[in-house]
Amino acid sequence: MALPPLIMTDSHYKDRLFALDSPDKIPSHWRGTPFEGLINSHNFGMGIESTGKPQLLIATCIEFRYALPVPRMHAYVIRRASGRLNGSEFSVAYAIAKGVRHLALIGHNDCGMTQVQPNRDGMINALVEEGWHPDRAEEFFDYHAGRYSIADELDSLEREYIRLKRLFRRLKIAPLFYSLADNKLFVPQWYLDLKAKGGLKLGDEVADEELLSVT
Repeated sequence: MALPPLIMTDSHYKDRLFALDSPDKIPSHWRGTPFEGLINSHNFGMGIESTGKPQLLIATCIEFRYALPVPRMHAYVIRRASGRLNGSEFSVAYAIAKGVRHLALIGHNDCGMTQVQPNRDGMINALVEEGWHPDRAEEFFDYHAGRYSIADELDSLEREYIRLKRLFRRLKIAPLFYSLADNKLFVPQWYLDLKAKGGLKLGDEVADEELLSVT
């Protein structure tokens, strides 16, 4: 599978991302946290010293072209199609109970979940070959396609960030965006704009079934 172009040459992304091309570009509120260590390891090849206790929860896509640069006994990792955590909230709660206070929510470009419908027949046929009845395979695809397909990777990352901030208010969440060709992490510009405005206004919402659902 060919890699997409360098992300800053791609008109769909280049004006929507902030490049972390030197350590001093890391947002100041992430410095001294596990987020800084992850970015330094990922973008600048610096090692992460494991303490033997989980310091970070990383949520990202199942994408096979992406390998996480973290040592053993440092982070919990959840990999799901599209990188969204709908259905994995219990895993997040477990990590929090184990002392984790930082979640790196990582999206990426050229995500297959933006092309779910064009792959409908192929996925249904694959299930039928596994022994599924064709009607059940179609029903399964149509139900789950709505849960996992996304139209735009950066917009999806923003919606999931907001949803998770409403559910887990004390958890520090860093939305990051991975470029497959660059092999680098970037910061979504929407996040920097949000922080410049004073951050997300949560009001008095209560975590309920609506917030656990995908929007």
